[in-house]
Amino acid sequence: MTVFPHTRLFCNETKTVDIVGSHTQILDTKTGAVLHSTAQLPEADQVPLLKSGPIRCAAVDWELKYLLTSGEDKILKLWSLEDLKLVNERELPKKPTALAFTADAQTLLVSDKFGDVFSYPFTYVPLSKDSAEAKERENQNAKDALASHENPSNGALILGHVSPLNAFLLSPDERFIITADRDEHIRVSCYPKGYNIEMYCLGHLKFVSAIHIPPADHSTLISGGGDPMLKIWDWMTGALKHEVPVLSAVEPYIAVRASRNRRWFEADTGEGGETEKMGGRAKRGKRGKGKNKQDLGKEVQDPEVEVVREEDAAATPTSADVTMEDTPADAAETSNAQNEGEKVLVIRRVESLESEDGTYIVFSAVGATALFAFKYAEGVSSADIRHFDLGKPVLDFTILGKKTILVNIDGQWTSPTTSEPDDKSMAKALKVLGGELVEDHESLKPLLESLSSKSLIPTTAEFLQKQNLYGDLISLPKHVDTTDGDEGLDGEPLPIGAPVLSSSEVAKARGKGKVKGKAELSKKELGRIKTKQAVAAKALENQAGKRPASEDAVGADEEPDAKRTRSEVDDSMVTGEH
Repeated sequence: MTVFPHTRLFCNETKTVDIVGSHTQILDTKTGAVLHSTAQLPEADQVPLLKSGPIRCAAVDWELKYLLTSGEDKILKLWSLEDLKLVNERELPKKPTALAFTADAQTLLVSDKFGDVFSYPFTYVPLSKDSAEAKERENQNAKDALASHENPSNGALILGHVSPLNAFLLSPDERFIITADRDEHIRVSCYPKGYNIEMYCLGHLKFVSAIHIPPADHSTLISGGGDPMLKIWDWMTGALKHEVPVLSAVEPYIAVRASRNRRWFEADTGEGGETEKMGGRAKRGKRGKGKNKQDLGKEVQDPEVEVVREEDAAATPTSADVTMEDTPADAAETSNAQNEGEKVLVIRRVESLESEDGTYIVFSAVGATALFAFKYAEGVSSADIRHFDLGKPVLDFTILGKKTILVNIDGQWTSPTTSEPDDKSMAKALKVLGGELVEDHESLKPLLESLSSKSLIPTTAEFLQKQNLYGDLISLPKHVDTTDGDEGLDGEPLPIGAPVLSSSEVAKARGKGKVKGKAELSKKELGRIKTKQAVAAKALENQAGKRPASEDAVGADEEPDAKRTRSEVDDSMVTGEH
């Protein structure tokens, strides 16, 4: 039977929030009993959930009273965790990348693929279309031809980047907001006045996908992404304290590979860096006004990830964007595996764990079968990194009570050389003992049994494929189209990890003279430049009054000239980076 894996878990001593497919469940942490589940709702009430698609982002407040979720339909839903009832929902301007509550749970924060962070009040009352405020906003929106996009729920813009945001967090005192994007930037801004930039933490050469402030040291920020190391910063001064090399420890356990055959440069991306695919081909043409009027119930098949499972192991396409390989315990790498795909390092999450001998930093990587940890201290080397191999790709993890690690894994995953997994566990508990990561067989035993049995929700192989569990391996790296793969300035192939130049520098260097290892501008990039020039010319014509702003045509791949939302066109805040 095909079932959904647990994509996200939130726990405290009494309840566990389980995100699974399009559904949400609440389990008793001590007994494992399913207290509430949207999968148990009447069929008519489940239709909106299925139309939303898989839940992509989720967050809880620190007391585990409320839950935020968002799926493919860009609807932000606020749930009460007492009875799993929907409190309210509102439309977002762009697809979110991360969600968060403030400490008092009265403000909701959302980052999106356009590079913006918005705040929304806890209480939401939709405006009537006939109300004076709604009409005034509609007239105001029509006057501004340079507004990047409108915010249908009137969110307050906190800040904006010029590339997709991958992660953000508030400082413990909530005076600052720290954001990380796909262009290697980490920015420290004041909160809520995000236009006041306090500091940058610069030094990453690839995207930043995970950031963390250890509770034991609020002055420190730990960041990771596509670089072969974790960086530890004094985030208030922007100073790099030291680095922890992780690539050599993680690489042997990366079981999910990204294909070399189907790669794209950021010029192919849709809204704010999101590549939109339909049936394996990128959608082309204008982004018209009817973009958001498509049937929400029509699920888009995303072929970016092909997971080998026991139901379809024999039918897995050889040209999949993501392929599987044996872990080190099963078999060594072969030359054929290299032809099928390449290993890509993407740090998924970084957290802190308290142990008897001090604080440990725990982290995971997308598609890796092991969880990793090292003691929080200066001078940490790759030899100091401990790991526990779970045999299946780790999807995520959470810390319970500062000591127990609850890990959710892809229990139905199989390697190409095996037809059926030996252990179908969907979650396991780990702890640090004697400086090593070990399995905790006693803690959370009823919960673990429930997560691997009675709390599972059946699905179809087709809908399971749309989960896109390992899509970050494709969407986050800035792949450059070359015939022989990624190359450095010396023309030699680059290993996984950071290049000599940052991803942005490599992209900008393309076409600037005949530099060895660099390709000239592609037709797509030339077309994009021409489109941006045409849009700029039309904007000047509109400002000069030569034609009405309502007649302004939008090109296929242009980016906005001003990082403003239509709900805040009168604000003078600067939201982009330069």
